[in-house]
Amino acid sequence: MNKKIIFPIVGVALLSGSLLGYDTPIQANTYNNVDVNIEQDAKSEQTLMQTAQAKLEELTGNTYTLIQGTATKDSIHFKRENFKDDIITYKKNGKLEDIGININYEDLNGGKYQTKLKETWEALFPGETPKYVSISESIYRVGTISSNAKQNKQVYMEDNGELHGVNYAPDDAPVSVQKKAAQVLSKLTNGKVKQGAKLDRMFVRDGKPNVYQYKYKSKTMDVSFAIEEQTLELLQAGVHHSNGKSIDNYEEFQKEEKAKDAKIKNLTLDTLMKNAVKDAKTMLNLDLKGYKGARGTNAWDKDQMTFTKKGAPTVIATVDTDGSFNDFIVEKYGQHLSFDGNTIVGPANEEPKLLIN
Repeated sequence: MNKKIIFPIVGVALLSGSLLGYDTPIQANTYNNVDVNIEQDAKSEQTLMQTAQAKLEELTGNTYTLIQGTATKDSIHFKRENFKDDIITYKKNGKLEDIGININYEDLNGGKYQTKLKETWEALFPGETPKYVSISESIYRVGTISSNAKQNKQVYMEDNGELHGVNYAPDDAPVSVQKKAAQVLSKLTNGKVKQGAKLDRMFVRDGKPNVYQYKYKSKTMDVSFAIEEQTLELLQAGVHHSNGKSIDNYEEFQKEEKAKDAKIKNLTLDTLMKNAVKDAKTMLNLDLKGYKGARGTNAWDKDQMTFTKKGAPTVIATVDTDGSFNDFIVEKYGQHLSFDGNTIVGPANEEPKLLIN
């Protein structure tokens, strides 16, 4: 790893001393401190790189050559050589911050997840194996997402080996679900569209009814909804209208997002609660009376609200700038189905193409 070392500019008074053939005490200490700091930084970075290599070997069974990415005030970033989109970040105190890597299943070499993945896929899909594996470990999440090309099947596993979820593109849905889907599409589009929704995903949960997600897209709107088999309950419904405009300039995009956040911030909790009760009833036939609502507090969820009620499923909803709600997700059985998940397509050592489901 080559690094440019930039020494501090020494003042004129000190410089004159060096020209006479000696260093002043202050100047000598300055040089020494610079040398010590550089040596300490280099040793620290080398140690963290070795720590990262050991972690990757634990996860994949492989030893990788790492290169250093951008260093920030508190952390250092690494990438595997010849891999574009790795996220390997360690705090300068040696603690793991975030690892997110993609690897071909066939390239796993006895790593932490290989046996668990093999057993899980054999049980779920006899005769099939995943093709791509996304491994992530951080303070927020631990586990894998594995997928293959056949029906775009995805298996989500947590660190303890427990199955978190499975979804894939089914050939068809039961007749009862198909009939329900036609009714839902008509209702969500105010009767303007009665057919054309495509079956996109089937979510399989251990011991629970399957969930089928449909999507409809036109020039003016995007509609998505998820129906639970057997109960025919809606566990997700979203309607997003499009004005046909797209923003390519990032600064303009940020400007619009800030204006959007400001409008939503000005909406009172009382107004949001009233609108949520009304819109949930209209879109999902879901009664939110008695629920408590809380706004999102993070940069990424300022347009979201979480509704909770003792003994009832948590509901996540997305609010528009006018105070109306355009998307609801019902976390039945305490499970959050990733209706907006990403699918990895393409070899792991190339920049992945992400398909937004």
